[in-house]
Amino acid sequence: MLNPNNKTHVIRSVMKAIYNLSDEENYSVYDAEDIASYLGLKQKIVDETIAILWDAGFLVECMTREDDGAATYCLTDRAIDLVEMG
Repeated sequence: MLNPNNKTHVIRSVMKAIYNLSDEENYSVYDAEDIASYLGLKQKIVDETIAILWDAGFLVECMTREDDGAATYCLTDRAIDLVEMG
Protein backbone atom coordinates (compact mmCIF):
# COMPACT_ATOMS: atom_id res chain seq x y z
CA MET A 1 0.00 0.00 0.00
CA LEU A 2 1.15 3.51 -0.79
CA ASN A 3 2.22 5.50 2.27
CA PRO A 4 1.02 9.10 1.78
CA ASN A 5 3.65 10.31 4.27
CA ASN A 6 6.55 9.16 2.06
CA LYS A 7 6.70 12.10 -0.36
CA THR A 8 9.33 10.53 -2.63
CA HIS A 9 7.22 7.40 -3.01
CA VAL A 10 4.09 9.45 -3.68
CA ILE A 11 5.87 11.54 -6.33
CA ARG A 12 7.17 8.42 -8.08
CA SER A 13 3.76 6.76 -7.84
CA VAL A 14 1.94 9.76 -9.34
CA MET A 15 4.47 9.92 -12.18
CA LYS A 16 4.07 6.19 -12.83
CA ALA A 17 0.27 6.49 -12.67
CA ILE A 18 0.27 9.25 -15.28
CA TYR A 19 2.63 7.14 -17.40
CA ASN A 20 0.48 4.01 -17.05
CA LEU A 21 -2.77 5.84 -17.73
CA SER A 22 -1.43 7.62 -20.83
CA ASP A 23 -1.63 6.11 -24.27
CA GLU A 24 1.26 5.67 -26.69
CA GLU A 25 1.05 9.29 -27.87
CA ASN A 26 1.54 10.43 -24.24
CA TYR A 27 -1.91 11.97 -24.20
CA SER A 28 -3.84 11.68 -21.00
CA VAL A 29 -7.50 12.20 -20.33
CA TYR A 30 -7.04 11.71 -16.60
CA ASP A 31 -7.32 14.48 -14.07
CA ALA A 32 -6.13 14.62 -10.47
CA GLU A 33 -9.33 12.97 -9.24
CA ASP A 34 -8.81 9.99 -11.56
CA ILE A 35 -5.16 9.66 -10.53
CA ALA A 36 -6.11 9.80 -6.85
CA SER A 37 -8.70 7.08 -7.37
CA TYR A 38 -6.22 4.94 -9.34
CA LEU A 39 -3.65 5.19 -6.54
CA GLY A 40 -6.07 5.10 -3.61
CA LEU A 41 -4.91 8.50 -2.35
CA LYS A 42 -6.75 11.62 -1.29
CA GLN A 43 -7.07 14.11 -4.12
CA LYS A 44 -5.39 16.82 -2.03
CA ILE A 45 -2.20 14.74 -1.91
CA VAL A 46 -2.30 14.21 -5.67
CA ASP A 47 -2.97 17.94 -6.25
CA GLU A 48 0.06 18.82 -4.11
CA THR A 49 2.20 16.27 -5.95
CA ILE A 50 1.09 17.56 -9.34
CA ALA A 51 2.12 21.06 -8.24
CA ILE A 52 5.57 19.75 -7.29
CA LEU A 53 5.95 17.89 -10.60
CA TRP A 54 4.73 20.95 -12.52
CA ASP A 55 7.25 23.23 -10.78
CA ALA A 56 10.01 20.69 -11.48
CA GLY A 57 9.17 20.72 -15.19
CA PHE A 58 8.00 17.10 -15.32
CA LEU A 59 4.43 17.80 -16.47
CA VAL A 60 2.65 19.58 -19.26
CA GLU A 61 -1.06 20.23 -19.42
CA CYS A 62 -2.95 18.23 -22.02
CA MET A 63 -6.36 19.80 -21.49
CA THR A 64 -7.03 22.96 -19.55
CA ARG A 65 -9.88 23.66 -17.18
CA GLU A 66 -10.69 26.88 -19.08
CA ASP A 67 -10.84 25.29 -22.54
CA ASP A 68 -11.93 21.73 -21.83
CA GLY A 69 -13.56 21.81 -18.41
CA ALA A 70 -10.88 19.64 -16.81
CA ALA A 71 -7.14 19.86 -16.30
CA THR A 72 -5.32 16.74 -17.44
CA TYR A 73 -1.60 16.13 -17.47
CA CYS A 74 1.05 14.26 -19.39
CA LEU A 75 4.69 13.71 -18.59
CA THR A 76 7.53 15.53 -20.30
CA ASP A 77 10.09 13.43 -22.17
CA ARG A 78 12.49 13.84 -19.26
CA ALA A 79 9.90 12.50 -16.81
CA ILE A 80 9.08 9.58 -19.12
CA ASP A 81 12.77 8.67 -19.18
CA LEU A 82 12.87 8.66 -15.37
CA VAL A 83 9.79 6.44 -15.11
CA GLU A 84 11.13 4.02 -17.72
CA MET A 85 14.50 3.82 -15.91
CA GLY A 86 12.66 2.76 -12.77
